[in-house]
Amino acid sequence: MTGITPLFELLENAQLINVSRIDERRVLRLSAGQLSDIAAEAAIITRAEALVSEIGSMTHSATLSLGGGTQPCANLSCRIRHVDQLVQFAAFYSDKVYIHNFLSNHEHQPHSGYVPSLDERRYTLLDDLYVLSHLRPLIEAGLVVPVTSTEEICPQCIALETFGAKADKRYLRERKQLAKRFLEEMTIFLKYRDGEWSLDCQAPEELLEHGGAYMSYDAPPEPLDQMPRIVQRALDGETVRLSRDVRLKLKRHEDLAGDILGSVVFEMAVSKILRTSYVSETELPIKILSAVSGDRDLARRNSLIQKHLTSIVPFIGDASPAAVVQLRRREEESFLTYRQTLNKAIDDVRAERSNLKESDARAIYSDVMAPGLARLDRAIRAARRDLLKDLGRSVGAWTGAITFGMYTGLLPDQLLGVAKALGLTKILADFGRTAAKLMSPEDPIKNEDLYFLWRVRQMSHQQRRLRPADRGVT
Repeated sequence: MTGITPLFELLENAQLINVSRIDERRVLRLSAGQLSDIAAEAAIITRAEALVSEIGSMTHSATLSLGGGTQPCANLSCRIRHVDQLVQFAAFYSDKVYIHNFLSNHEHQPHSGYVPSLDERRYTLLDDLYVLSHLRPLIEAGLVVPVTSTEEICPQCIALETFGAKADKRYLRERKQLAKRFLEEMTIFLKYRDGEWSLDCQAPEELLEHGGAYMSYDAPPEPLDQMPRIVQRALDGETVRLSRDVRLKLKRHEDLAGDILGSVVFEMAVSKILRTSYVSETELPIKILSAVSGDRDLARRNSLIQKHLTSIVPFIGDASPAAVVQLRRREEESFLTYRQTLNKAIDDVRAERSNLKESDARAIYSDVMAPGLARLDRAIRAARRDLLKDLGRSVGAWTGAITFGMYTGLLPDQLLGVAKALGLTKILADFGRTAAKLMSPEDPIKNEDLYFLWRVRQMSHQQRRLRPADRGVT
């Protein structure tokens, strides 16, 4: 599946995106009605119910944060960082990853709590477009698919229908336990500075991105507005640490637990409709899903592979996602073989250890991947030596140059001209007789388990050599 998708067609028709360029001025001039209309249409064309159900453990649904959503951190750099993790997972492991279509969030205003201004909604949409543009190569390749789940979702019903009897009770138990953790492990400070009220929440990073969350208000948030002593202390410039009783009434622990469970509900809803498994950048959603579903192994595998993929394949950051997508398309069978080999290596390590750690992931590369890649390197060098032997040693450096040109698929005109001037046309004729070997020296290794990964590493090394900084160019 390639070409412009309906979602990007919608954005281009609205003149918000032109190929890869985002029209910031137009986005920042949208009316409230236009924002809602774009969101409504985006929701319609990405309805999960309209998609074909998938079958297979390599089709995944991502958590809201891993899919580039605004929770738990709305900062664009954080959203892009999460998306980069997703890109690696999708390009190097998954057949397809479904993410929440966060454009649909602009369709409805929240029923309660903080209501963003029109300017805030515009800037959020602008960030959304940058995140989508970052994902565009994989979206148009069909490896990442934005979806909008059913508008009205009953979490208990989804859990019950997805995971069977008593799953709804397990879901409610997990939500209650998570809210309790937030209440006991999170501290909250009330501040008033320069006419702005704020709540500064601090908790372990497993619960809160960056270990904290910050919310600002035009007035003291409910029910603190009914607590004059606390309000006055803040007005006097004090940073007020809220007691457990006050935090209990504030109910931020329930709201934050609800944000995390919202991601879990999305995954369960998409799983129910499209039969996907789960992928997360953190352990917490995986723990909740495992507890609700009872299927611990599959969820944990996806989480571990995503979390440690860079450790297992340390050079993948140098290969562009678009290039990997093209390679996957050309070498589909090799990709499937590589993935099967990776799964087996991880299973072998997990058979000895209950939890996969980063050191284990590095061991997989050192013990399985690196030796396999080195073996393929040796095979290619041997093939090149054989080619030189076939063409005779007397031709010396020119043969080496021409061999290299043929090996890379590049024979400059001037090289051909020099060959002709030196009377090397016979060499070129010899090349013709061994053209199949010259043009595809990798043929002998294409059936190797790690051939796909070897080709990715070759691309990575080539891109590294071509960087301007490496050539001394500023």
